[in-house]
Amino acid sequence: MKKLTAGVLILVLSSSLMVAQAQQTKSGDTLKTQQIEEVVVTALGIKREKKALGYAAQEVKGETISDAGQTNAVSALSGNVAGVQVTAPSTMGGSARITMRGISSITGENRPLIVVDGVPLDNSNVNNSDTQRGAGGRDYGDASFDINPDDIESVTVLKGGPAAALYGSRAGNGAIIYTTKSAKKGRTDIQLNSGLSFESIYIRPKLQNQYGGGYSDTLPTATINGQTYNIQEYETDASWGPKYDPNLMYLPWYAFDPEFSNDYLKPVPWVAPKNDVDSFFNTGVTYTNNISVAKSFGDTNVRLSYTNTNITGIVPNSKIKKDNFSINLNSKLSDKLTADAIVNYVHTEGFNRPEIGYGDNSVAQKFYHFGQRNLDYEKLKDYKLLDGSQRTWNRSAYDDPTPLYSDNPYWTVNENTSADSRQRFFGNAGLTYNFDKHFYVVGKVYGDVYSQNISSRVAVGSQAISNYSIQKRNVSEFNYEGRAHYNNNFGGFSLNTFAGFNIRDNKTSILDGTTIGGLVIPGLYNLDNGVENSLASNAEAHGSVKSLFASASIGFRDLLFVEATGRNDWYSMLKDSGFYPSVTGSFVFSNVLKTNWLSFGKIRAGWSSIAQGGTPYVTGTFITFGSPFNGAPQYSNPNTAGNPDLTPELKVTKEIGIEARFFKNRLGFDVTYYDTKSRDLIIPVPVDPSTGYLSKSINAGEMTNKGLEAMVNVTPIRNDNFSWDITWNFAKNRNKLVNLYQNLQNYVLTNAPFRAQLVAQVGQSYGSILGTDYVYDAQGNKVVDENGFYKASEIQSLGSILPKYNMGFRNTVRYKTLSLSFLIDIQEGGKYFSTTNMWGMYSGMLEESALGGNREAGVILAGVKEDGTPNDILLDAPTWGGTYYNTVDAQNVFDASYIKLRDITLGYDLPKSMIGNVFQGVRISAFARNLFAWNLSNKGIDPENTSYGSGNIQGLEGGSLPSTRTYGVNVNFKF
Repeated sequence: MKKLTAGVLILVLSSSLMVAQAQQTKSGDTLKTQQIEEVVVTALGIKREKKALGYAAQEVKGETISDAGQTNAVSALSGNVAGVQVTAPSTMGGSARITMRGISSITGENRPLIVVDGVPLDNSNVNNSDTQRGAGGRDYGDASFDINPDDIESVTVLKGGPAAALYGSRAGNGAIIYTTKSAKKGRTDIQLNSGLSFESIYIRPKLQNQYGGGYSDTLPTATINGQTYNIQEYETDASWGPKYDPNLMYLPWYAFDPEFSNDYLKPVPWVAPKNDVDSFFNTGVTYTNNISVAKSFGDTNVRLSYTNTNITGIVPNSKIKKDNFSINLNSKLSDKLTADAIVNYVHTEGFNRPEIGYGDNSVAQKFYHFGQRNLDYEKLKDYKLLDGSQRTWNRSAYDDPTPLYSDNPYWTVNENTSADSRQRFFGNAGLTYNFDKHFYVVGKVYGDVYSQNISSRVAVGSQAISNYSIQKRNVSEFNYEGRAHYNNNFGGFSLNTFAGFNIRDNKTSILDGTTIGGLVIPGLYNLDNGVENSLASNAEAHGSVKSLFASASIGFRDLLFVEATGRNDWYSMLKDSGFYPSVTGSFVFSNVLKTNWLSFGKIRAGWSSIAQGGTPYVTGTFITFGSPFNGAPQYSNPNTAGNPDLTPELKVTKEIGIEARFFKNRLGFDVTYYDTKSRDLIIPVPVDPSTGYLSKSINAGEMTNKGLEAMVNVTPIRNDNFSWDITWNFAKNRNKLVNLYQNLQNYVLTNAPFRAQLVAQVGQSYGSILGTDYVYDAQGNKVVDENGFYKASEIQSLGSILPKYNMGFRNTVRYKTLSLSFLIDIQEGGKYFSTTNMWGMYSGMLEESALGGNREAGVILAGVKEDGTPNDILLDAPTWGGTYYNTVDAQNVFDASYIKLRDITLGYDLPKSMIGNVFQGVRISAFARNLFAWNLSNKGIDPENTSYGSGNIQGLEGGSLPSTRTYGVNVNFKF
């Protein structure tokens, strides 16, 4: 990694030497210094000149997202923005975890605020705690999946408190501002955009292909109808069985059903299957079609857009359908009054999103944790008998077809299904009244309302108890905002000020229902079909925040800018209000130096004090309802007592930066250093159980983040026909939990399905993985015990889930109307715990467990005995594999570094001579995503696939589907 980093720096710096040689143009032309007059969208949707900003803000054009065929507007930012870390696993429509400048809260929100056209968008993740910790469940993704990439004009990333302080308590982690496309005055624009992409499996665990199922090195026998056959340990979900031998005949699992006459009691060779695990997966296909019409009618501009997205996943019988419809309207009602409105409707339907992690319906768990390597997946497709009962390889015995541990994977994906749907409206409407050219007022209403339904089924005849469950969720947020703006120039001074109010109202209601004791009638999925009375529960939450805010920016001769903001939030959920100020300043030194080689230069600095307000009812203590016992309801205190004296978590940020551009903007850089301190963290701490509670929420603890962000832009070549642009970004963050509460050293975030824990540990980076490590002697040798097993240390930190640094490197080359762009995304450091490695070695499934085809020789672990002599204790292969579970957890902890070719796009605008007068333009682009990955610690696991939610629980791989490559083509017609 050091060589790669140095190589990138050398390339960037050496490219600047090429700039002077690339300045020549056609005779008589003169290149003038371009003034930086970029306008970006900042907090509250206010457009500002970038040169006046005293904080870090980076813009990403919508084309960067749409050209690469992205269906998720959040995961599309991966590798494109310095200081932004995105974890986007390959699960169909799954969660996209995004953080900026590290982690600042232990139990609170660490993701940035997402804003679309001024609407603070709810980005809830409904995955339960078991799903997120890798213990099984379905990844239903985040609500930000509803953002339509085809409608995005630009994205502004406000990275820290000074940039996002005007949003108050909800933007302590920064903000991502999406601005959608609108009609342009005097123009008519009709576009049709059609895309097709294919997804195939890429990184997945490497399985051994030399030994079959069972625990014995010989096959058992059985006498059936007077004839003796070799049979198999059908009930065993491990692959420590005999070595493959084409001369060894046996009765496979599918040889005991008379209605399959071609297979009934017919022995087959004991060989590796022709159709292995990989054949189970399909090629995923995504169709995206968008049509938009933008029209100007005098003083009224309107844009209509409709996008249909259809996704079929790599797992059979899984799909998502999404419809996006938007209207963007603005109209000048009079010389002084302007009205605008944006309305978005999104309908998302998912069917059978695959279960992940260590769960009953997780096919990944059956493929890579426990199973039999001799299974032919073509045979498994006949998963059901005529009477509807299941045919599974994991029979309880040769004469008992009852599933013991595992369902047939085709039964799982066809019978144990789920369905989800979400209907959503979000948008805004407002009026702007201009009293004169200096003073105007704005009134806005922002709304985000959606309903989500989720249902899941476990069929009668499954290994698990049959079940039907449903969840109905309704979420709404309305913001009522008014602002008064005054902007003016006084000689060499400029003044930009505004003040306003905001009233926010959030409501959430959840209704859950599930059958108890199994289903009575097979195939009838209704809460009334349970063996016992179904269990139902509901919950409601209502929160409100009332705010006043103001901002004043003073500039002097486009040279000096000073800005101060303040916001006061009054919470319905906390006792005290909070005042959140920020101060920023910038010095445009290029307006002093005025040299030919310096196009623009600015030094900036900022400070902010911002907070998070907590969740509704966090200060109260409310009775909880338990499952009825013998028909009698149960009531109890919650595990955690509320605290009426809770205050918001406070986050203080200091940052300083410099940005400059040289040689008529052919070379530029932007560097920021930041230092944040978060205190008064809201955490539940243990209390004496005699109080009736196990813990109580208090304000305690302190966490710091210090980091460096850098971005370099180089254009080595630019002329009328050819250009080459290079963008490099880098971010390094150092996180530390300074203290918790009194002598408390660890706060447990969650437990992995087995063995490891994820904790916040004092003195360490957030997200430490706790488990046992190797024991070493004074010479650094691993020590084994009297059994020949590695000795395990006491429970200790095995590393943090947070990376050392992230880096992105994009190249874009354009020749006339042909363009080529690619992005390399790099992460160094961080750790994850792999349940797949633990159980895959334990059960003899993974390639390493085959010992090169010589299991019979056994294993002597490299190391020394406790007396210092070399280890000579021989372990048989199954015993050795078992040590991955019950001895040293560090064997299953891996480095999360990677180097990825994140995307590559080739685009071509057809010449006018080819398209005639029917089209204004036709652009064809081919793209690929996640083409290659290098520098993986475990070659069979993608470090990004260790996340099953976008919350604070990360880095616990419980059983992941393969990561995927995507290839596609997109055609854009302009009429």
